[in-house]
Amino acid sequence: MSDEADEVFGIAEVAERIGLAPDTLRYFERQGTVPSPQRDHAGRRRYTAADIELIRMLVHLRETGMPLADIARFTGADGGAADPARLRLELLTAHRRRIRERREELDRALDVVSRKIADYDDRSTGTPQRLERPDCALAFDVRGEGPPLFLVGAPAGRAGFAALARELADRFTVVTHDPRGIGESRAATGMAEPTPEVLAEDLAALVDLFTGGPALFVGTSGGAVTLLELVTRHPSLVSRAVLHEPPLVTLLDDAELTSRATAAFAVAERDPQRAVQEFFDLTGAGHRTGPGQTPPPHLPLPELPAGELDKNRYFLGRMAGPTVLYAPDVEALRRAPVALCAGALSHQQLARLATQALADRLGQPLVDMPGNHVGASAEPAEFARAVLPLLRRPDAR
Repeated sequence: MSDEADEVFGIAEVAERIGLAPDTLRYFERQGTVPSPQRDHAGRRRYTAADIELIRMLVHLRETGMPLADIARFTGADGGAADPARLRLELLTAHRRRIRERREELDRALDVVSRKIADYDDRSTGTPQRLERPDCALAFDVRGEGPPLFLVGAPAGRAGFAALARELADRFTVVTHDPRGIGESRAATGMAEPTPEVLAEDLAALVDLFTGGPALFVGTSGGAVTLLELVTRHPSLVSRAVLHEPPLVTLLDDAELTSRATAAFAVAERDPQRAVQEFFDLTGAGHRTGPGQTPPPHLPLPELPAGELDKNRYFLGRMAGPTVLYAPDVEALRRAPVALCAGALSHQQLARLATQALADRLGQPLVDMPGNHVGASAEPAEFARAVLPLLRRPDAR
């Protein structure tokens, strides 16, 4: 058998291996993106296996946005560089940094687009139903058939869960609602503050509207904190609760984090832009960080529109503080039918660290879920598939 390293290949064979048309290869060659191969006596291009691997690498670098000048330097490194290996290492390191920066930009754009899709999806469902409470009216939606499943957020409401609800509606009667002061559940004069205790009582009233018995729940972020209080106060209402990244700084035993969070909440009323920036940097929740990665300590946010600033005056000024600083009753939770999960791309972020701390105290595993802190809204189909096994009790068949 011949060794492939000694073989030579024509342009048609190379094009098929790399997945490009021969004319595209010729164009890249003219542009200096890929090196010119040796030619035989008839002038036909002859590529070695090493040529193919280099071309595949260079095409990949081009597709991921490496500047053509850098590609040319990478290609010609063996010819003119005193230390070609070091030059290529420097070029690749700089390119990796650009890719990571671009990925951060795309992740932020994806989150914005996902929220807008959820917003339009929610608007298309029509007028919500309402549950009258002593001091407010809660807006809620219902879709699907099957066992009741409540999707719970804080501040996320009907809009934030619209796509996930649609994914789960073929198996469950999915109920979503706007927490008091959010979305269509408008704040009213004299309305009680949106603490986890108050939000849990709102949720209990909503559950009573549908079933007198236990139900299924999925709570994300502040909604997971609401469920921690619900399962403590009303354990008979909970058949199974999946808690995704409750951002409890109280579980991290870190005075600096607590101080930074408190400072962000304190300025929310007069300077919501600053509060959003400080909370974003504190939590790292807008980033996608895998194992071994750490979110950047600071990433400047664009100026928020007036509507978003008003929302964050309420969320960061009134709801987030009691939620993030909530102290769960760990002993009561040891008996609770809860499953704990966190984004597979939330590593070294506050909410995942807190959820891991809670899992450790309860002696439970922490289950990886698709995406980061906003995986439920940004990747609803994948999140729905991953959450289904967690809704089953461990002793269920």
